[in-house]
Parts: sequence; C-alpha cells; structure tokens
Amino acid sequence: MVSLFRRIPIIDRYFFGQYFWPFSLAIGAFGIIGIVDIVFYLIELSVLSGISAKIVFQLILFKLPAILVLFAPIAVLFSIMLLLVRMIKDHELLVLLSSGVSSIRIITPLLLCGALTSFSAFVVNESLVPWTNHQANDIIAREIDRKPPPDIAEDVVFKGTDDRFFYVQQVDRKTGEMRSVLIFEDTGQYPRILVSERAQWGLNEWHLWNGKTIELNSDADIEYVNTFAHMKINVNQNLNFIDGNSKSPTEMDSKELRTRIATLEKGGISTQALKVEYGLKQAIPVACLVFGTIGIAYCLTFIKTGKDWWGIVIAIGVAAGTVMIYFFVLAVCRALGKGGSLTPFLSVWTANIVFGLWGGGLLAFQSGRR
Repeated sequence: MVSLFRRIPIIDRYFFGQYFWPFSLAIGAFGIIGIVDIVFYLIELSVLSGISAKIVFQLILFKLPAILVLFAPIAVLFSIMLLLVRMIKDHELLVLLSSGVSSIRIITPLLLCGALTSFSAFVVNESLVPWTNHQANDIIAREIDRKPPPDIAEDVVFKGTDDRFFYVQQVDRKTGEMRSVLIFEDTGQYPRILVSERAQWGLNEWHLWNGKTIELNSDADIEYVNTFAHMKINVNQNLNFIDGNSKSPTEMDSKELRTRIATLEKGGISTQALKVEYGLKQAIPVACLVFGTIGIAYCLTFIKTGKDWWGIVIAIGVAAGTVMIYFFVLAVCRALGKGGSLTPFLSVWTANIVFGLWGGGLLAFQSGRR
C-alpha cells in the first residue's frame, strides 16, 4: 500500500493531502449543523418523556451517517475552495503555473478528489446508512412510540400478485392478529368476496375465522352465501413488501429497493415515489463531483490574486447561493417526480445535469484563459 502511494506523482499526493484536512473540517462542521435540530428535539424528549441519555446518544449516532452523506457535496465545495484560496494567498498556484504546470494538470487531482468523495459517499449510503436508519427508526418505535415495529398496514387496500384485493381494518401489533378483513377474488366467472371477523397471516397463507363467502354474478347480484368458522387461503407473497409501515426507502440499499419496486409493480401498485428515492441514492453522491467542479470554477473566476479579498468574498457568497439554488431545484424536481409530472430520472438528475454543465462549462472557459 505504501509503495503504491509512492508511485503517485508528488503534485497529486500534495493535493490529496491538502484536500483531506479542509474536507474533514467541513464535513464535521456541516454534520454538527445538520444534527443540531435533532439534538434539541431529543434532549427535550429526554427531559419530558424520561428517555435515557444512552438512547439519545444512540439516536444521534445512528442519524449521523445519513446527515453526513447529505452534506458531503457542500463539504466538497467549500473544502476545495478553502484549499484553492490558501494556495492563491500563498502564491503556490502562481509558482506552479510559472513552472510550466498547466491549469488542467492542477485541476485534475482536485476533480479526482471530488470523484473519490462521490464514490465514498455512495458506498456509505449503500452499506451503512440503510442499517443506521433502520436502527434509529427501531429505537424510535421501541423506546419513544412505545410500540413494537408494525408488520402490516391498516386501512390500506392493496392487490396481491394473484387476482385478489385485500383490506385490513385493524391489526393487533402484539399478536399479529387482523380484524375486519375483506378479500375480493376475481375468479374469472363470478367474483367472490370473503369477509372475516379476524385473521392470522403467515408467509404464504392466511387463516380466516368467523366469516362469510359471498359469490356474485355478472350483474353484481348475490348468487351464493356461505358462513365458515375457519378457512385457510394461500397467499403467494410476503405481505411485508406491501406494508406501508415496513422498511422505508431510507432503510434499504439499492438492491432491496429494486426488489420492493419489482414486487409492488407485480401487484399493480404505483412505484413512482420509490423510483425517485432509488435515483436519489445515486444522485446525491454524484453531487460531490458536481460541487467540486463548481468550487474550482468559482475560485478561478472570482479570485485573481492572494490579496483579492473581495474576490474571495464574492466566490464564497456565490457558492453559498449556488448550494441553496441546487437544493431548491432538487426539492422541486423531487416533488414533481413523486407527483408524476416528471420521470424519476429527470426528477433526481436534473439538478446534477444543470449545475454540472454550468460548473464544467465555466471551468473549461477559465482553464483556457490560464
């Protein structure tokens, strides 16, 4: 590993080392800012509801990875700008350019830093964040809401993978028993309705008690009614996938989310919102590279010399404004995507495409002038 690191050109090693500390400072600062609101809420909850300090600390710890991934693009932007401002102030960039080092050669390791941060954010978002989010939500359900994690949604009509529609009015979370169950079966000839006072579900079958079987003709008139004390029906899917209260998209990695989407689509349920959340799992990490490009472009555009303090102020101000506009555009597109006005792809990638072209074009223009 050491020998491999030594093979990297000195200039690249220098930029990587100089990038690491500003990035660590920036991601730590933004992480603290992002978690402050949660800390206030948890401390208030601890005082009023008697939640232990240990639980508060666990929740903060489990919520932190998701916050860091969200703020990683902003940290990349400002860490690269801090690095370049310092190098301009100390005349290091001037020395490099005067020594015959091209601006493209200087920019390349900085872009690589942004790309590596994007990859790291993606790995963390896929491997760590789903688990920590699930642990945090489990603690909230167990310690704060004082109820066990739910297994099936109430008051939701959903379609199975076969020709059945299900409705459950109430679920006993402790026993898993369902009450007031309605099942509509499309038999191909006469529709059949199963009404049950209570039911118990398993992975591939339901047990119904104290119910009626009602068969209808094509004119929706009742043809046949039969009562039963117990009935077992086969259900060809795990209802955990249909449960609106099971794992949220933030608790799943991309593979799990793709499986959820495929399962719901087989049941005829809209997956537009889930596809948007799936796209965000890739789009947010890629924003690290986009923001890195913008940070380099702004420094080259607005900061001319080490004594150009107004240029530094303008660059930082424009960068802050760009961050706000980016997340505003992302939020609007995300909402439009979930509402069906935009495709899932456009809803999550529009902001990256627009700002990536803006930063890339500005960077190419400024590089050509130097």
